[in-house]
Formats: sequence, structure tokens, C-alpha cells
Amino acid sequence: MTSCVSKILFLHGLDSSKESTKFHAIDAEQKYCINIDYRNLNFRTVADFYHDIIQKIQPEIIVGHSLGGYWALKMSHAHHIPCVIANPSLKPNFRDDYHAISDYDLDHDIPQLAYLELGDEILDMYEVKHQLEDFMQVETYTGGHHRLAHPECINALIQQIETTQRQK
Repeated sequence: MTSCVSKILFLHGLDSSKESTKFHAIDAEQKYCINIDYRNLNFRTVADFYHDIIQKIQPEIIVGHSLGGYWALKMSHAHHIPCVIANPSLKPNFRDDYHAISDYDLDHDIPQLAYLELGDEILDMYEVKHQLEDFMQVETYTGGHHRLAHPECINALIQQIETTQRQK
């Protein structure tokens, strides 16, 4: 039996896919991830794609890693769906049409939780922690790396959101 009963939409990172260890570590029967080629699609095309996918799947929680964490924050805010992010890319710089996550994107009452592995060799998770901690609960692991040494830690945050949602 899986521990998560919510329908999960996982948004993978740049140059990743539904084959990622993060997606497979999510302990949920109803979990979805659709591969998307971020490098060859502009911001508006990706946003439209995710808006459509959310309408079709109707997830109860969005989970995102790296660039998928960026999109999880954007889609969580736009659709009022709780999210869990792991080592998110808050300032994507691979395209000019991506704007950094701002306080506007974070300052609301939608449940959002973050898991950060501070040993990330690609993104500065200390800076990310500093930006996020005023807006959401941030769980950290001192070591780790960008691809996540402990992706299973995402499950506890998903369960925390589920518990909060059930209590409403």
C-alpha cells in the first residue's frame, strides 16, 4: 500500500524526464509526469502546456524538482494547488524569457513546502533557502547534491500537505 492517497503531478527538471529517481521515489499510486523539452520551448508554450495538463489531470498536489520546482511554484499559485519543491531553480538562466521567482509568486496562503539538499553543486541552495524561508516551511539536508541523494524525503512533505488538507 502506498502512503500518499492524493493525485500527484510531478514536474521534472531541465534535461530530465519521468524516468528520474525523484519521480520514482514518490510513494503514490496516482502520480503523473509528462516529459517536456524545456530547452526548445519558450516560457509561454510551457506555461500553456502545464495549464492544460493541470486541467486534464486535476492533481491535488504538484511536486517539482529543479526547473520543475520553478514550474511547480508558478502552477501552484496560478491554480491554487499545494506543492512540494525540491532543489528548485528560482532564477532559470537558460532562456531569456524566464523571469526569476519573486515575492509575488510566493506571498499567498497556498500550502507550499520545500526540501533542499544544501550540497547542491549546480544551484546555491543556501540562497534558495534564504528566499523561501519567509514564505514556506523549508526542510534541509546538509549534504546531498542537485539530483538529490534522498529523494524519498519528498514523501514526508507530501504527507504533511495531505494531513493539513484533511484537517480543513
